[in-house]
Amino acid sequence: MMGKIRVAGMVLGMLGAFGAAAAPADDLIAGLRKECRGCDLAGISFKKANLAGVDLTGANLTDASFHRANLRGAILDGVTAIGTNFNLIDGTLASFKGADLTRSMMYGAQLSGADMTGANLTEARLQTARLTSAKLKDAVLDRTLARDVVANNADFSGGSFHQTNLTGAHLGRSVFDGAIIKYAGFVHAELSRASFIGASISLSDFYGSDLRRARVTGATLTGNRFANAATAEVDFDQATMSENFMADGRLQK
Repeated sequence: MMGKIRVAGMVLGMLGAFGAAAAPADDLIAGLRKECRGCDLAGISFKKANLAGVDLTGANLTDASFHRANLRGAILDGVTAIGTNFNLIDGTLASFKGADLTRSMMYGAQLSGADMTGANLTEARLQTARLTSAKLKDAVLDRTLARDVVANNADFSGGSFHQTNLTGAHLGRSVFDGAIIKYAGFVHAELSRASFIGASISLSDFYGSDLRRARVTGATLTGNRFANAATAEVDFDQATMSENFMADGRLQK
């Protein structure tokens, strides 16, 4: 008898814990509250919810789903969002400063003007996302899949790009000053007028990319491939160069 009582108590406790998590989530979805700082919302579905302007600072969003949700102007600073589904969200002007977005999914997300300063996007999936004029200063994008992203005028300065895939990305006038770029792929990327001042770029692939008028002053370029890239008005003499395959196919030493 006592065993049955203990089991029943455990079940009620679990239901109570779920209810405690569900209550703020339900209120957020219903528009009854606009702030849930530090809340545990792990695993909750906010699919297609209107969460514009909500403040979720420091919340636990691990494995939650925001698929097609409206997060315009939302504040997600310092959130833990490991493996979280942000596919196709509208996160225009949202703030993800210092957020842990490891392995998060942001396929086709609208993130123009978003502030992701210092965010951890390791192994995140950003294919076809829009990051026009977004701020990603000091962000970590190691092993991030970002094929065909549109990130013109974005700030990636001081960021980490280890094995990052930016094939076909639109990165015109974006800033990579001081970034660490290694084993990254910029194949057929649009990088005209991009800035790599003081960046460290090694063993990366710029095959067929558009680098016209890019700035590389003070950069260190080692073992990269620039074959078939458009490099008009790029002053490589302003960079420290070693063992790069240049646009004309020659190995620079």
